[in-house]
Amino acid sequence: MFFNKFVSDLKSYVVSTHKAWEIEDKNEVLKLDWNESSIPPTPKIKEALIDFANNGLMNWYPDVDNIQLRHALSKYSNVEENNVEYFASSDALHEYIIRAFINPGDDITMIAPTYDNFRAAAESIGANINYFLLNEDDGFNFDLDLFEQHVEVARPKIVYLCNPNNPTGTVYSQDLLKKLFRRFNDVLFIIDEAYYEFVGITAAPLAADYENIIICRTFSKAFGLASFRVGYAIASNHNMKGLRKLRNPKNISSYAQLAAVAALSDISYMEDYVQEVLLAKRTFIEALSSININVIASDGGNFVLICFGDHQNKIIQDLERQNIFVRNYGHVNGMGKYTRITIGTRPQMKIVFDAIKSNI
Repeated sequence: MFFNKFVSDLKSYVVSTHKAWEIEDKNEVLKLDWNESSIPPTPKIKEALIDFANNGLMNWYPDVDNIQLRHALSKYSNVEENNVEYFASSDALHEYIIRAFINPGDDITMIAPTYDNFRAAAESIGANINYFLLNEDDGFNFDLDLFEQHVEVARPKIVYLCNPNNPTGTVYSQDLLKKLFRRFNDVLFIIDEAYYEFVGITAAPLAADYENIIICRTFSKAFGLASFRVGYAIASNHNMKGLRKLRNPKNISSYAQLAAVAALSDISYMEDYVQEVLLAKRTFIEALSSININVIASDGGNFVLICFGDHQNKIIQDLERQNIFVRNYGHVNGMGKYTRITIGTRPQMKIVFDAIKSNI
């Protein structure tokens, strides 16, 4: 009875199955439903955490101004330090953005289908969501002319755009993004670059010069730090000042900060993993094509979107029996025939392919 009027009717963000956590021997699990890394992160993280456990200050609040982490993020992103800030996950960053820039009744355009947590957080404070739908019949490609028409009519305060998009794999070039930022300079573009490392395309070089963009990134994918919940923003000085007014610096744990610093000290480890994923993705797509499986998301991200057709439920159930967990998109309107599968290493994807093939 005490909920605000927006939360009372809110449709929550639907998480993937929890079944993987219910299996006692996690070594027997292939968890390919949330696009996490399929291997552990760099060993340097474990070393840093053990050192902190032995010698750190667990009774203190975390470092609220981690200059080392901010410097490492600046160097990695190739932006000035005052244009980057770390947060307790990119999800938390989304919520700060909504609190900082959105009033009840404001309109937000989301290029969809896409990651749904931003929608849930925005609607919880009374924002109105409208969707620009990617063309399913054209492989979920982005039509610039149609999008411009949509924005002219909808006149949103914010546009939420994932690059590459999850789950469709749609990729937006930097030139296209620049065209959008200039064309709609009165619209704030939230560019979610959760999968940046897998495509290398970014709007980061534009952040300091454009007041109408905020870039969100995470350590949960290529860096393998999903359990630590750490992300960061890249934005202009003006936009960053607003976010820092709301940001609670105590909420990024010492362990998360240490893990992020250690990960950034071993970029080659991450890059080697990314290259393995891209090779595995190409091999997996070729194998699926050989048995006439339609793969949609083949350009961006560490995942593929697959249309299994009449075999979908049978395949997903059989994969689960073999402790292989994938993301069924049946909960999304118009996506009932699609499944998203995270790409791991080549040996891991060989296991997945053999399991799928046995059902065809």
